[in-house]
Amino acid sequence: MSDLVQFLAQAGYHRIALTQNGVGHFETDGSLADQPISVLIDTGASNTVIDLALAHRLGLEFSKLDRLGGGAGGTNLELYVVPNAALKVGDIVARFTMLVAMDLPHVNESLAQRGSRPVEAILGIDVFEAQSAIIDYGSRSLFLRE
Repeated sequence: MSDLVQFLAQAGYHRIALTQNGVGHFETDGSLADQPISVLIDTGASNTVIDLALAHRLGLEFSKLDRLGGGAGGTNLELYVVPNAALKVGDIVARFTMLVAMDLPHVNESLAQRGSRPVEAILGIDVFEAQSAIIDYGSRSLFLRE
């Protein structure tokens, strides 16, 4: 274990192992409503987002927001707030400003074109800020405080 990993563990951080997809982005495993999901790490996403199809499949409660969103090739997409959903990244409960659901086929089509698996959630800067995130490329790790 590197000195940085040990130092951050002593400072109260939890390590979450990351893998790099075919596009070069980091991903990890997580869970939503106790169901395993794939999570993309996106330092450019302002909110944490889940796939709307996943929200439907899990029977989660959600309601439409009065604004549109987008990203990674998708624009003017309807957004939904998902209250009371427990999202975990590794074994850590993510603290987000608001969990948002939107259609993610445009993201997954782009990933598939580069040989990457589909993602069901995108971890955004709301979690990184709330949990003082540190991403270490050397150890391929995301560190979060609870």
